[in-house]
Amino acid sequence: MGTATHWATDDQLLERYKGEKVSQVEYNLKETRSGGNVPNMRTLGDFVQAYNASDIYMVSSVPKGMLKDMDFLPCLRCGGFLRYLDVNNMWMGRGGSKSVIHYDDQDNINCMLAGRKRFIFMHPSYKAKFEAHPNSKDNKFGWVDTDLDRSAKGCKRRPRIRPCNADGCYRSGTPSSHPGYGAFMGNLDVDSVDLINYPGWSDVQWSYVDLQPGDCVYIPYQWYHQVTAEPGRSINVHVWYWRPAKFDAASCAADAALAVSPTFADCSFGYEPPGGHLGVIPKGGRSKPPTRCGTRGAGPPLGRARRRRRKGGGEEL
Repeated sequence: MGTATHWATDDQLLERYKGEKVSQVEYNLKETRSGGNVPNMRTLGDFVQAYNASDIYMVSSVPKGMLKDMDFLPCLRCGGFLRYLDVNNMWMGRGGSKSVIHYDDQDNINCMLAGRKRFIFMHPSYKAKFEAHPNSKDNKFGWVDTDLDRSAKGCKRRPRIRPCNADGCYRSGTPSSHPGYGAFMGNLDVDSVDLINYPGWSDVQWSYVDLQPGDCVYIPYQWYHQVTAEPGRSINVHVWYWRPAKFDAASCAADAALAVSPTFADCSFGYEPPGGHLGVIPKGGRSKPPTRCGTRGAGPPLGRARRRRRKGGGEEL
């Protein structure tokens, strides 16, 4: 997904992109969904000059001036996928980050540009078990759904709230006071799974993939996953998109005829399906139109890539 040759070192980033605006920098390398946003982190330069000495990471739509550095993988250029682009995001940190277990409502292509990360996956067939009796001791996996318990959204009122213990995890048995957003394994410590309080995990099958620079992974709709970064500078970029309801074979021939492949800067983002998780061309109503890609340097006005937090969606830290 692009070469990003000017992203190889922090010095290069500062030389070329220091003033590029970033949309979000968060506290807590070990994700809790309650750390809140770091104030006064408006540009890439602000972040790059601070992140190595603090417990923060950046999750931002790819800064506007850097969009041209990112190409789409061939698998997205063939089949109609570029009509249903939702969001692009860039993660950057000093390594050691750990996400909560969660799923996304869209399909996801996630590519590693610097550092190494392990992605752990669990099949969506576990959904009924994982999410039964959320926010209660009857749930055997630690699943929390803040949309079902409005008091759980403490981070809205206390954006700088700190975790309940030094490890960055919440105490078991108190889901009603769990701050955060969305639905995820909020009561589970990913470093030390508590099989006494959450015995369901003893029977869960999982798989994993280790990514290094140049590797990409496809994360299908609603597959549960958790991501851990090895120590050291880490950058990855992903695209959330809606899988086409019907594969468009004609688009493959059109892509093959292009002299150059489209970059993120050549395409609009922000498609939303009228319902479900498949991309379709809307017929009237209030649905958003399909996204479009132009030739390099002459594409349509860029649709703002908004970072979304859906009910299940989360971060790949």
